Amino acid sequence: MRQRPRAPRTPIQCAIFSIRYSVTAEPETLRNASPGGAAGRMARGVSQALGGAETHATGRLVEAPLRGWRRRLDPPPHQEESRIHAPRAERPTQQVTEVNLSVRLGEHSWLNARARMPGPRPAPVGVLIGGVISLLLVGVGAALVARQIGRPLAQLADAAQALGAGQTDVVAPVSGPADVQRASSAFNAMAARLGRQMSRQRQMLWALSHDLRTPITALRLRAELVEDDQLRQRLIAPLEEMERMTEQALALARAGASEEDRTNVDLAEIARTLCGELEDLGLPIQANAPEAVLTTIRPSEIARAMRNLAENAAKYGGGGVMAVYRNEAGEAVVEVRDDGPGVPPDMLSRLTEPFFRADPSRHEANGAGLGLAIAQAIADGHGGRLVLENRAPKGFSAKLVLPG
Repeated sequence: MRQRPRAPRTPIQCAIFSIRYSVTAEPETLRNASPGGAAGRMARGVSQALGGAETHATGRLVEAPLRGWRRRLDPPPHQEESRIHAPRAERPTQQVTEVNLSVRLGEHSWLNARARMPGPRPAPVGVLIGGVISLLLVGVGAALVARQIGRPLAQLADAAQALGAGQTDVVAPVSGPADVQRASSAFNAMAARLGRQMSRQRQMLWALSHDLRTPITALRLRAELVEDDQLRQRLIAPLEEMERMTEQALALARAGASEEDRTNVDLAEIARTLCGELEDLGLPIQANAPEAVLTTIRPSEIARAMRNLAENAAKYGGGGVMAVYRNEAGEAVVEVRDDGPGVPPDMLSRLTEPFFRADPSRHEANGAGLGLAIAQAIADGHGGRLVLENRAPKGFSAKLVLPG
């Protein structure tokens, strides 16, 4: 019996909600579709439910009109005429996910389905506003906490810097969290103890220096009565050295603790005046201070420190140059340079020790060895520093660096 030829299959389509079906001889979905994403998960789920049937799926984002919009816009049937003549309202759209699925039914039969699912929705306005408000509240709270902690710590740091600069009446405000308050209280107790100790040491040194003047003066008067010139000179020479040591020890005790008021002065003018006086005394020190360098200092103390540096350069370096300028950090610098033999590197750190002299690297010169110690104390009392270093290929440099 002859079989009737099989008529070609026509697509059968139906629409149920947002899903459309069709049966075709070839799959409408690409066979090399990516197995990942929502479409891939749907294909694997359908294949497992149908006992491993060959399944392919693809997905994409498309724009589709909002559901239910037509029912809200279209007029009732009895207003059909007015609907025909009325302009058609533009429908709003939304972004949805369209998934195309193809399942093998037979050798030449595929079931195709197209489903539209809700696409990614933007976050509700309430959620966004809530997030912004939360961020603002957290930021304000963090700023308040940082301010509550940061201000007492900054005040404590300023007090520590003032104590390091030689001030003895330093008190840090006790405020902020409990830990910061304990740290401020401990600092105040330490500062008070250091202040009392430094005051006792200075008072003792002042008293000793003052009390030594009377017997030294009495011995000098008696030595002047000696008729033998050689014997008189041998007696007066050590007395003069004792006087110099006493005066320098008293100056060291006063360094950084002077009651002189701080004023805004020109270091260049002090350098030019000082170098002129030293040249009149026969000390070869020249000033290199063409521009004004203003800073707030105690003028008498700084002039004493500058004089000590200049005298050291004249005695141990054969003369030098006093330069005044500002460095890259904006600090005021007084630098005394000489072309002498310099100092052995292992002795540089000991130059500011009281009564220390690096005589092995320099020719003999009179002095008690307190000049650099006094300059160091004065620099510390002004919140500055004294920098001592050798120059290349020879020479020595002493820099008095002061806050700008």
